[in-house]
Amino acid sequence: MLRLIYFPWAGRGAAIRDCLWLGGVAFEDVRLSVAEFRNARSTGAFPFDLLPVLELESGARIGQNNTILRWAARKAGLTPRDELEALQVESLLDMIEDYAMRLSVTIRESDPKVRLHQRAALAERWMPELYGHLEKQLDGTGSGWLVGSALSAADLKAYHLLSKLTDGSLDGMPSDALEGSATLQGWLSRVREARPCPPTR
Repeated sequence: MLRLIYFPWAGRGAAIRDCLWLGGVAFEDVRLSVAEFRNARSTGAFPFDLLPVLELESGARIGQNNTILRWAARKAGLTPRDELEALQVESLLDMIEDYAMRLSVTIRESDPKVRLHQRAALAERWMPELYGHLEKQLDGTGSGWLVGSALSAADLKAYHLLSKLTDGSLDGMPSDALEGSATLQGWLSRVREARPCPPTR
């Protein structure tokens, strides 16, 4: 059976899980603690020493979250058939990852003062820039989805990033950042309703 290996939280694994659940793709949802990850990493168990990792039925392990997400979207039938729309999804995934990396830098920062300084830059410049890109994309499609007329991996990846940015769990990041955007609020609700309910364990 396929195995998706990640941490217990949403992060970069959530959109992949969503795709597989939506597509009815059977997989083992392996969730490692930080200690378990570090122990396994020390043995060279993971490509690039990072998670998520996809373990194929052959035992081969594949790293890099966007690569795995694109694969999962294809398996789930969530990749647009139209070539241009498929390319737009690919482009959005990479754009969203650029902003996710900026957030990751602040999460890894151990000095609270430095972290708050970094978060201030996120809140004042980088995240509003991201929100603007997504609003423009949604306005361009007019469908309520980021690409074409259906849910795609781009919607799922962006949904999880924006949810994390505004759920109040990140010190220095305003939880009301999207209150002025009816477009983004409506889209978040639409994606939330379209997401699958995880299978019971």
